[in-house]
Amino acid sequence: MNTVKKLATALTLAVVVCASIGSGTASATNIPITWLDQSPTAFGAPVPNGAVINVAGVGNVTITYSIPAHWTHSRLLSAGYTAGSVTSGPDTYSWTNYEAFSTIFTPGLLGPEVGTITYTFASTLPAGSVFVGPLGLGATTSFGGGTSTTRVLQNGTFLGDYVGDVTAGASQFIGGVGAFTVMNSVTGAGGANPWWNSQLAVVRVDDAVSSITVIQTQLRGDGIGVNIGFEVDSVVGSEPSTWGGVKGLFR
Repeated sequence: MNTVKKLATALTLAVVVCASIGSGTASATNIPITWLDQSPTAFGAPVPNGAVINVAGVGNVTITYSIPAHWTHSRLLSAGYTAGSVTSGPDTYSWTNYEAFSTIFTPGLLGPEVGTITYTFASTLPAGSVFVGPLGLGATTSFGGGTSTTRVLQNGTFLGDYVGDVTAGASQFIGGVGAFTVMNSVTGAGGANPWWNSQLAVVRVDDAVSSITVIQTQLRGDGIGVNIGFEVDSVVGSEPSTWGGVKGLFR
């Protein structure tokens, strides 16, 4: 009788374990994002075209860009966004060092005009280990209307907005096969929030990549920014095995 009870208990435990594993309910994980530190360029100064920056655990990252000559650009620190986090599903993505590659132009027509920033890596980085973080995107009804956007030709998942400035607008994420776009979710007359600046949108790149090209479509007078980040410790763990404990009940 004891043997029968033992067997029944073991089978019950096995069912519970399998149900727990199969349910997909995992404990919440904090995933740190390391945003690209563009030093030694000083804040407020332009990042050199072709700059090579070493990221610990990632390797060299080369920044190249093609932007109109009348655009100005600089390394931007926006204090409200430097440290923060977003939560997607059970996981929280957090950081302490956000900064941006900032661009703006003031002469000429309203636009939008297009520039590109490319980040090239020393090796192919695994899917899900690279992030894109645009902010400050404007959308206006003035002068015929227009919208600033950040577009990347990779598959991506929107993890959320970090609200660093309560007056800014929420981001609108437009996904698709092989591309995603981020823009402001609201629009109105130029020069005022919430439609003239968007929050910091955090997008995970779901492809393995050896480079990322960020396409910045920009309105005149709308200072926008973007950066890329990394999950440096992107080692996939495995669930601890409980089968050995179940087997022990049969001994």
